[in-house]
Amino acid sequence: MSTREELVQAALRLANKSGYGALSVRGVAREAGVGATTLRHYFPSQVDLHHAVTTELVTSVLNDLAIEDDTEDPAVRLYDCLEQFLPLPAQESSLRGGWFDLYCTALAPDAAPALKNVLRGAHEASTVAVHRWLSVLSAQGHVAEQDIDDHAAYVLAMINGLHLCAVIEPDRFDLPRERRLLRWYVHQLLAR
Repeated sequence: MSTREELVQAALRLANKSGYGALSVRGVAREAGVGATTLRHYFPSQVDLHHAVTTELVTSVLNDLAIEDDTEDPAVRLYDCLEQFLPLPAQESSLRGGWFDLYCTALAPDAAPALKNVLRGAHEASTVAVHRWLSVLSAQGHVAEQDIDDHAAYVLAMINGLHLCAVIEPDRFDLPRERRLLRWYVHQLLAR
């Protein structure tokens, strides 16, 4: 593992222990057992550090699954990939943890800049993943290439809306309904 990768892993450990707000250059350097100057060599700014951590976090969670398997229904393949943005059924009762708490905390007026950077980075990494999945389907003739950017924006707007609903009214969040909405949307997108 390279030094840069070790620093990202140390930052992830620190975030797991103390929350994303703890992702300062000094805090991550301390967690990694290096000086702040060493960390700054690999991450010139705190924003660079946050971006690397978030990209690693999102890419380690999001899987391409069977998106390239053109023997399967493209709507099922895309839905399976997008479903990764929704909580697992076992997590439904604790929606206030993890991703949803990040949203609540990052969007608060007094939010630490680290949290806003992490949320911004998560959105960017998610956009890259959705764009990649739609590009695969485009290469297979299921999505017009010129529509990929718009479809990626629409899909993420819908997913962000579902997240926002869960944050605002966690007691009314209905995971089976949210899955149906996502499945319907995917079928509409690919029916064009």
